[in-house]
Order: sequence, then structure tokens, then C-alpha cells
Amino acid sequence: MNITKKLIAFAFALCIIQLTFGKSTQESFTFIQLTDTQMGFISSNQNCDEEIELYTKAVNFINKVKPKFVVITGDFVNNRTDTSQIKSFKKITSSINKKIPVYLIPGNHDMGQKPTKGNVDFYFRHYKSDKFNFKYGNVQFIGINSSYINTGSEEEIAQYNWLQESLSKNPICIRKIVFSHYPFFIKNIDEKDSYSNITQPKRTEYMQLFKKSGVVAVFAGHYHNNAEGSYQGIKMITTSAVGKQLGNAKSGLRIIKVYRDSITHQYVELSNLPKQIQF
Repeated sequence: MNITKKLIAFAFALCIIQLTFGKSTQESFTFIQLTDTQMGFISSNQNCDEEIELYTKAVNFINKVKPKFVVITGDFVNNRTDTSQIKSFKKITSSINKKIPVYLIPGNHDMGQKPTKGNVDFYFRHYKSDKFNFKYGNVQFIGINSSYINTGSEEEIAQYNWLQESLSKNPICIRKIVFSHYPFFIKNIDEKDSYSNITQPKRTEYMQLFKKSGVVAVFAGHYHNNAEGSYQGIKMITTSAVGKQLGNAKSGLRIIKVYRDSITHQYVELSNLPKQIQF
């Protein structure tokens, strides 16, 4: 048996071990994605009154249905240096039940379009992290700081290396879900570069890495509307805002249900939240 066949056999055996002994005691679970609370956007930075009302409604729902965890995919505030907006966001976020983990990644309104050292330093004075990597059940969840992508910065290179290493720690058969503020694309990998997507060439480079690594879905925000696309079997799901809308959607959140062999998701408007989550 040559070395390639040995590696394939080893990877296959490792997958069998992971799937056999790495099962969660609860094979089906739910988590929630929120995005673009963007405190102050509706009033053009005059106040956060409407965003506070909307975000509080979302948090009350979270505390009621008790998902396994919550992911917030950026644009916490509209003006990244407005400490009153930051305070409002953090106050409501802190009211999420402490038994429900909350994972944050920044958006362009939190760290800037192309973050400078000053932007990064300011961000980390107010927030603990700009990425995450954890495993729940038999699924790996990774969040990245998409503001670094296409900047050519040291932070971009370091994050890409971290992402590659994080994805490689589990075999390809372990499902992986990635979170980004910017969608890599809205509908199609070949769509034109725009403010709403991650521009080429990095768009394709990252998606090819995801394909090679066993990523099954990418969840993003930024667009302030809902959209879906796919690339070689990887779902690209863009979730509309908790706060101000820029499309046909209404303020809401996304409920993601993870089953043993599949993932389903549904965008739910804050004006029409279910009484409970059913499988």
C-alpha cells in the first residue's frame, strides 16, 4: 500500500472513530444567529431607542427558547467609536441567560472597512475577541473577522493561518460551520465584486479552503436582507438585520437546527416569533 492509500485509509478510520465515539448525547440541537443590531443606525446616530427595543425582543426570545448557544455576526453598533452605542449593545447582550454561551465576531461598523492599528486597539478595549473556534456535538463552529480579508495586513495572514490550522484539527467528515460578517457572495461565487460581498480573489480562495476542509455552511450578515447561494455543496446563508432593514425583510433572527446528518435553518421575524422551537 503506497503512502497516499495509507493516508486515505487512516483518515477514513479516524472518521469512523469520530462518528462512533464522538456523538453528542443530544443528537439534535438548536442555535441562533443574530446580526447587525447596529445601534444608532435607524436614527442616524441620534439615539438607539428603536434598536434597543428590537434587540431586547430578540434577547427575550432567546432566554425563552434556550438555544445551545448564540452567534452574533457583527455590526453591533453603527458608529464604532460611540461608547453610548457600545454600552447599549453590551448591556442588552449581557442580559442573555448566562447558561447560554454567546460568540461575537465584528463587522465593518465595529472595526472599520480596512482596520488600522488604532481601529483594532479600540475594538479590543471594548470586546474580548474577534474570532472563535469550538466544537459542539459532532460539529465544529468557527467565526472569523472578515474585515481583515483582502487587506494584505499581518492580521489577515495570521488569521488565515489560524483558520487553516483550526479547520485541519478535525477530519473532513466532521461537519464544519463558518461565520463571517461579510457574505463571501450573495447568490453566486462568480457574481461581481461589490460592497455586499467579499471581493475576489480571496472569495474563491476561502471557499476552496472550506470545500477541502469539510465546511457545509457559511452564515453571514452585513446585507441587511436575506439571501442564499451555494458553492460545490457549501451553503452560503446571509441573514438580515435585527436592526434597520435595507431590503424586503423585516427585523428578525435565524434559527438553525442541527440534526445528526443534516442542518436546517429559518429566518424568523421579531414580529412573528414562535412560542417554542420544534424539531
